[in-house]
Amino acid sequence: MSMIKLTSHQRLSFRTLAIVSAVAGLNLAVPQASAASSEWVETEGGRIRMSALPPGSDGTIKAVLDVDLLPGWKTYWRDPGEAGVPPTLGFSGSENIEQAEIHFPAPERIKDDYSVWAGYKYPVTFPVSLVQKNAGAASTLQADVFLGICQSICIPFQTNFTLTVDPDVAATPFEEKLINHAFNDLPEASGEGFEITGFKHHEGVDALDLTIQVPSSASKSELFVTGPQGWYFETPKLVHHDGDLATFEISIDTGSQDAALAGNAIQVLVTSAGRSMETEFLIP
Repeated sequence: MSMIKLTSHQRLSFRTLAIVSAVAGLNLAVPQASAASSEWVETEGGRIRMSALPPGSDGTIKAVLDVDLLPGWKTYWRDPGEAGVPPTLGFSGSENIEQAEIHFPAPERIKDDYSVWAGYKYPVTFPVSLVQKNAGAASTLQADVFLGICQSICIPFQTNFTLTVDPDVAATPFEEKLINHAFNDLPEASGEGFEITGFKHHEGVDALDLTIQVPSSASKSELFVTGPQGWYFETPKLVHHDGDLATFEISIDTGSQDAALAGNAIQVLVTSAGRSMETEFLIP
């Protein structure tokens, strides 16, 4: 099994991502837990733990990486933008696990002294979907975690968790509510009333406009975009908002003079009126 590692391009700002190599909490190992929730691992700026539900009869397991940030501390989304590195989560040492995927709730646009990036300023819970080799049997989850936790500088934090999930051992009500809420809080799928309705490619430049139908009560909408590895996106600009239609301009650096926009897919996430929507868009 290979490590789960996100491949979206990030342009690192070393003024912001000041790596501190000797940090208390780096490379901490957590003893195996007897239940499906680990102990908290403390680090400067917060604490982290992992919880999981028992496997379903279809071999699926729901889990979460729970990041409890202290006031003033932040962490990154899957594609921060002009600064930062996203969380990575690997399960290569696990038993009876063949697939794993980390999901990301909708981020915020964060501005600091050096850059603008996408991330989280409050405690955040990342849902994780796992698939067993032997459906419905017990599994041991060996999770290797790396993420940056930031205040004025960013501290790299690395740890691992070991959990045993067993179909004969029920989750606690707290674990059920925590994990199910995290999955329910993920962006909704594109649908009527919350969808991409228009597209325009700027002639001669690597930029495009997307028009999105948003909830009519929205007073502010935000767009986040992820593309193929090696692509870099400037912060999308809201250039027009009329009623329930919001138009954003997106400047793109493909990282290659030969790379073409047409025929490539981008992942689009929109936040508006307390809701979030995520969809894939194939550039015509």
